[in-house]
Amino acid sequence: MMRVCVFVLLGLVKLISAILYPIGSGIKEDIPENTFMPNERTTLDDCHLRYYKYGGRGIVGPAFAQPAFLTEFAHIGAIGWTQQDGTIVWACGGSLIWNNFVITAAHCTANDDNIPPDVVRFGDLNIQSADDDTYAQQLAIVNIIRHPKYVFSARYYDIALLQLEHNITVHETVAPACLWLDQEVRFKKLESAGWGQTGFGETQTPILLKVTLKPISNENCTVHYTSATVRGLRNGLESHHICAGDEKMDTCLGDSGGPLHIRLLHNHKVTPFLVGLTSFGRPCGQSHPGVYTRIAPFRSWILETLQSNGAPEVTDSQFEPADCALRYVAIRQLDISKVVANETGVYESFDTQRSYITNEFVEEMVELRWPDSIIPQRSHCMGTIIDHDTVLILGECASHGGLKPSHVVHRLRTGYYHDEVKEEQYAVTVVHVHPNYTESSYYNNIAVLQINGSFNVLPACIWNAMKQPDPEMEISTVGRVDLNVYQYKDRTIHNSSSMRLTPRVFAYDNNNCTVPAQYLAKLDQGLQYQHLCFGNDPFLVPQTCELTSGGPLQRTLSRLQRFFKHVYGISLFGRDCGFGEPGVAVRLHAHMDWLESVLLPNRSFADKSHTKDAVLFINSDLELFDRCDFYDSSVGLCVPVEHCRGVRHRVDRKEGLIFCTNGSVVCCLPENVMDDEERLHGEDQQVEDCENRYEPFRRRNFAGTPEAAAVIPHIVEVLWMDENSEKLLILCLGYLITTGTVITSAACTQIPNHKPIFLKLGSFGSRYEDFAIRAPIDSIIPHPQYDATTGANNLALLKLKQPIQPTAAVFPGCLWRNETHTPLVSTVHSYVKSQLNQELVHPMYGYHCERVLGIKLNEGEYCTVPDGSLSSACPDSGDPIVWSGKGSDAAPVEYLVGIFSNASCQTEDILVNTRISTYIPWILDSLR
Repeated sequence: MMRVCVFVLLGLVKLISAILYPIGSGIKEDIPENTFMPNERTTLDDCHLRYYKYGGRGIVGPAFAQPAFLTEFAHIGAIGWTQQDGTIVWACGGSLIWNNFVITAAHCTANDDNIPPDVVRFGDLNIQSADDDTYAQQLAIVNIIRHPKYVFSARYYDIALLQLEHNITVHETVAPACLWLDQEVRFKKLESAGWGQTGFGETQTPILLKVTLKPISNENCTVHYTSATVRGLRNGLESHHICAGDEKMDTCLGDSGGPLHIRLLHNHKVTPFLVGLTSFGRPCGQSHPGVYTRIAPFRSWILETLQSNGAPEVTDSQFEPADCALRYVAIRQLDISKVVANETGVYESFDTQRSYITNEFVEEMVELRWPDSIIPQRSHCMGTIIDHDTVLILGECASHGGLKPSHVVHRLRTGYYHDEVKEEQYAVTVVHVHPNYTESSYYNNIAVLQINGSFNVLPACIWNAMKQPDPEMEISTVGRVDLNVYQYKDRTIHNSSSMRLTPRVFAYDNNNCTVPAQYLAKLDQGLQYQHLCFGNDPFLVPQTCELTSGGPLQRTLSRLQRFFKHVYGISLFGRDCGFGEPGVAVRLHAHMDWLESVLLPNRSFADKSHTKDAVLFINSDLELFDRCDFYDSSVGLCVPVEHCRGVRHRVDRKEGLIFCTNGSVVCCLPENVMDDEERLHGEDQQVEDCENRYEPFRRRNFAGTPEAAAVIPHIVEVLWMDENSEKLLILCLGYLITTGTVITSAACTQIPNHKPIFLKLGSFGSRYEDFAIRAPIDSIIPHPQYDATTGANNLALLKLKQPIQPTAAVFPGCLWRNETHTPLVSTVHSYVKSQLNQELVHPMYGYHCERVLGIKLNEGEYCTVPDGSLSSACPDSGDPIVWSGKGSDAAPVEYLVGIFSNASCQTEDILVNTRISTYIPWILDSLR
């Protein structure tokens, strides 16, 4: 009984694989020369292929240097009591909040002898040494104002203001702090500093020391502080108290009145904001939290006290975070953790590449707008450009007032130094919202909109992988101009308008992402994989950075040895751009299936290799030279696979095959059976078996010698006779595909009064004429459907009168037969000023080329773009486009991928070419 087994192509034995597929299928993405681009778009993860030409060759960031004094405690003052012998006892601390006012604890306004302090010293870290007194300022106290509700016997309202004899001299080392006047204290860590004892029962430190403490809620702090454990705390802790502590660090006796502050980032600098004042505590160093007087509840009292005691110019707005931070922005301490590159003495170098926030302009972002009739307009709804007419947005931004966005605004950098911004508007045509998105939800909160027109910018790539290559990334946000530009001493600006920002953040594990309570109502199922948690440690001055709805989270990554911006997600929610507490974005990878269903609706038909498998039938009952039957009733003969013409072509086209006995014997139609002579010398078989021929010649030409470099073995000059001069002149170029046939464009062979009559093979330029061969043309075979008007089927074969004898200088090249993919990097050869010119080119998707050129490509045409701009004139019709593949490391095989057609170079130097793989059947039939 006949036994028939079915196998897919991947089940071929190694012998058949070697014959049919000489090019390895494994593609290393980090080697562009061995990378192939699909002819039709099948995935959104193709940006690095599609826009390979435009990939960056390196990343260079801005940098400059600005000297600034190093100081961390410009606002802290030591409060002292002058003794009869002239010495000073420094027993408390305080913080400068106005040019002549210090805030401290009320219990610091008198010592145990009920004597008030009389002096405050600033800008001196070591109060027992004169070595660091260069910038010290010491002023007398002329007025002490305790809070009216404070009594020395209790622990409440422990706050006071000290008026100084005159204004301090504002300097990098002495400057007022700002006040944190928000009732919410959401900081993870706070700092305190002072000259107090280093531990319970220890001596007082002469050097200012700081500690980092964690805020503790009053509810949890009450365990340590009750009326029973602390004298003067009859009512327990009140709302104007705040607790903070650490297992190992604490404030101590002598630190009283000193600051509990947070350093907030802005303008690449930090400004201290007072959250509290050191008030009281249990014995220090024993893991008890300390209790501090919270500043925020005393906002009105502080303002009124300043105004009524010699500072009538003080206004409430001057204590707003932004206004206060900008008041002395020029002298504030640089963000040491990231910005300071080198320190020399009291100077620091400023490198903006290390800054947390930059104003790098992100051109891949647009702003959504609605019809003017909708009031109020929605602001800060952004989108990320991922194609020439496609933008990713949040689902919640897909509608406002019941209407979709009417248009988007795209800003581009222009001008010689890219220092100007131009706005372009595009009408929105279609909006696709994720089908599972519901309003007031942070799930499936994604949409796609398409515009009428084309953005004049390189789209961002989508990162299509579960894991990110690095947790660090950039987000596109906005913030106040004056809180973000670097402010010099001689150029302080005030500008509350918004500018685009690019902060640096890090991806967090969703399991370790603490979502602020205000967002939990829209996250009833918690964070899912579709969410991307992100943030950065420092807190910002409010209004320094505001998260946009839908702005990209991206990173510039190297793929194929070039740099491309890849988008991980689009911002969803978070305060202060995720600084201090996490923000959350929509992770794009989680929605790739939906995105591809919307943007690539026909993708299942685009990649033939995914939709049509070659099926191989192996009949083990048939022997060599047995009769075999095809399913269409035609009769064949079982012959060795190398004796059957067209086997490789059938496999390339994924057509079914029948094998006899094993994978090395194939059922072959009689007209396709070849004898030994035909198999070795038949021109069609030379094409079929090209990769297995001429390896010694390839190896020699790859040796790297000057003689080898001068030889172009496959490129041919097509010559015609000028009757006036009786000279042979070059007409166009061609490509030797067999020992007796050259391929070129049909347009080259049909120029009036320029009939090709000779071919010159083997060398270009007079220096290497000894390599050249001149061969007469016997016949010209243009493609039968060639259309000179449209350029369709622009191919022709030139038959020689006598086949050449292959040598290292002249031997045939191979034809690119893959119908679904094209090499990412190939070379177009052109004849320019008696020399062969070579330009690297990259393929384009057909629809992309048609859109840019405004034409309809013919079947068998494809487009390429040069790597950069064409360094010479536009190629001529017939110029070959070749790719050097990997036959072996020492003898690479060269393939003819395309022939430049008769179109002229147009927009962006786009070349329209004839695709060789489409015409393999015609070529083989013409050679038989």
